[in-house]
Amino acid sequence: MLHSQDFGQWEAVLANTLGHHRSRLRPGSQPFEAQIRSGSVDDFQVLWLQGTGHLELQREQCGDGVLWLPIQGLMQETINGEEHVAEPGTGLMFRPGDAMTGLSTETVSGISIIVPNSYLVGRGPVSPLFRQGSLAQRLINAAWTLVEAAATQAHGASFAAERLVDVLHQACHPLGPDQKPERVTAIRRRELVGEACLWMQDRLAERFSVVELSAAFSVSVRTIQTSFQAELGCSPMAELKRLRLHQLRKLLLDPELNHLSVAQLMAEAGLLACGATAADYRRWCGELPLRTRKTHPI
Repeated sequence: MLHSQDFGQWEAVLANTLGHHRSRLRPGSQPFEAQIRSGSVDDFQVLWLQGTGHLELQREQCGDGVLWLPIQGLMQETINGEEHVAEPGTGLMFRPGDAMTGLSTETVSGISIIVPNSYLVGRGPVSPLFRQGSLAQRLINAAWTLVEAAATQAHGASFAAERLVDVLHQACHPLGPDQKPERVTAIRRRELVGEACLWMQDRLAERFSVVELSAAFSVSVRTIQTSFQAELGCSPMAELKRLRLHQLRKLLLDPELNHLSVAQLMAEAGLLACGATAADYRRWCGELPLRTRKTHPI
């Protein structure tokens, strides 16, 4: 659909596909460049977007909904007054009537799935940000299956659309009094993952293994691994790395730590002070650590 360095052209394409959309380049942003590709499966339109340039975004969601699946980079979104950080591994749902403002990191890429409003009828999910919980993971997995179907147009692609419709229905219709309550095992699993994440957050600068993590909660390694996979869609060590990258970003944006080098801040966050960490950081948030330090915080 588009490959351009013309900011106005990019805005016009988004306005014609995602709805009422306004944005501007933030002061000091590097040169702008963007690509957009599109595909579709049944009632769903799929857009792949990649852009370079620090952006301020505003959108009023009209008509249909949009499910955003980040691939690289961070978007700090304020949706109806509540802040959410969309990062790789999450999904962010904009429903008709939602008002959004957002700030991006240097490079952002991801998938927007335009969801017909008829599939969003109901009370809706508790939060527009999908990450934790088996339902959130099912929605994210179903959405990525649809993306693959749109890209390949393989035989049976409609089944991917049907699966996404089914999970969206579950998300928009929370359990009623006539439905089965959540199983105790699911509640315990969620509590275990939450407590384990807090335990890791308090020990980011320390070195420990998944064996030590499981021992801290008197459960088997298999139990803690399957619990993390079901709740967060990743392993405990992958979540630990994400927490450390978040901590590094927080330290980089702290003006009181400007006297410390990036390598020192990496060590403070529990990360190896090396080029591989800088590359991991860039893949996660879309910019190098030094760039984060030079730009305005998001």
